Amino acid sequence: MNDLQEDYNLVATSFASSRDRMWPELEFLFKQAKKGESVLDLGCGNGRFSEYLKETKYVGVDFSSGMIREAKKRFPGKQFLTSSVLDLPFKESFFDKIYSIAVIHQIPSHKYRIKMLKEAKRILKKSGRVFFTAWKMDKETKEKCQILSPQGKDVFLKRKRYYYLFDEGELSDIFREAGFFVEKEGVIGEEKKCNFYIIANK
Repeated sequence: MNDLQEDYNLVATSFASSRDRMWPELEFLFKQAKKGESVLDLGCGNGRFSEYLKETKYVGVDFSSGMIREAKKRFPGKQFLTSSVLDLPFKESFFDKIYSIAVIHQIPSHKYRIKMLKEAKRILKKSGRVFFTAWKMDKETKEKCQILSPQGKDVFLKRKRYYYLFDEGELSDIFREAGFFVEKEGVIGEEKKCNFYIIANK
């Protein structure tokens, strides 16, 4: 995770400039947030999805100080913090909604993915909900990866950036293990740009 953090700090400006598209296919997830709710964008990157959450009490968190710098430049009126997703600086039962877009597949090891989810559950209100996505990597991209584990699910891609390759249904398994109640899961996007998504509650 230290290597991943250093990598994103090094490429923060160029990475942020390449992530201007809003991913309209995800808009249905953000529409679940109501006006005035406390909402956390977990792994917010350059803060672009804050545009979908203008009516909420938005907070964006990312472990890359470089990405947070870029987010603050783009959206100076919004709140952004540098923090690990494994140890968040919020009290218990603080947020109504938590969004985490394309982050959990970059958390190395089952142990840390569960820790991330349990930390999200800790700061979520009793009636709160979480909305996560993970990359559904296409076959062509997989062939470019450096395989790191016998199962072929832990890989490096581009600048030795870590990814975990989720299978369909696997997100719901780890959410349940972390103590969530799964409401819905599915796949969104085009053939070569697909993502798994999951909606769960406390």
